[in-house]
Amino acid sequence: MKYLFKLILCMTLLTAVSACSKDEYTEKNVMVVTPGTLEGTWTLTEWNGQAPEEGMYVYITFERKERTFVMYEKWGSMYSHKTSGTFSILEDEDYGIILTGEYDYDQGEWQEYVVTGMDGTTLTLVAKDNAADKLVYTRCEGVPEDIQNGSRSLGF
Repeated sequence: MKYLFKLILCMTLLTAVSACSKDEYTEKNVMVVTPGTLEGTWTLTEWNGQAPEEGMYVYITFERKERTFVMYEKWGSMYSHKTSGTFSILEDEDYGIILTGEYDYDQGEWQEYVVTGMDGTTLTLVAKDNAADKLVYTRCEGVPEDIQNGSRSLGF
């Protein structure tokens, strides 16, 4: 009888746990998202199911110890620019892991992004306030030197 009670309790708990699901944002995080697993350089490879247009790019480098980032981007403009700031990894009961940040020089805060997937090579983010806004970043060796020093051709 005692064994049967334990078995029923385990089955009930298993059913309850497997029935719980997060919002439409969550997929399966393969890795635990920490400053250490996020550290390094990532480049935007997909935005809402599309590759960036030719000549457009976003590179972001995360530094775990100080929890800082440096971003180089040319997106929706003919000019490239560099921004920097700090980032935070938050755990939200409804959304899961959220990546957010604040730009240096009082330039404001990032939009909050829900981390919906992360493995050793890809990082998938969805805007918390717009589930249709999905970004896929791929880990890379670093920001190309011509982007860092501002010598990359503007393409016209």
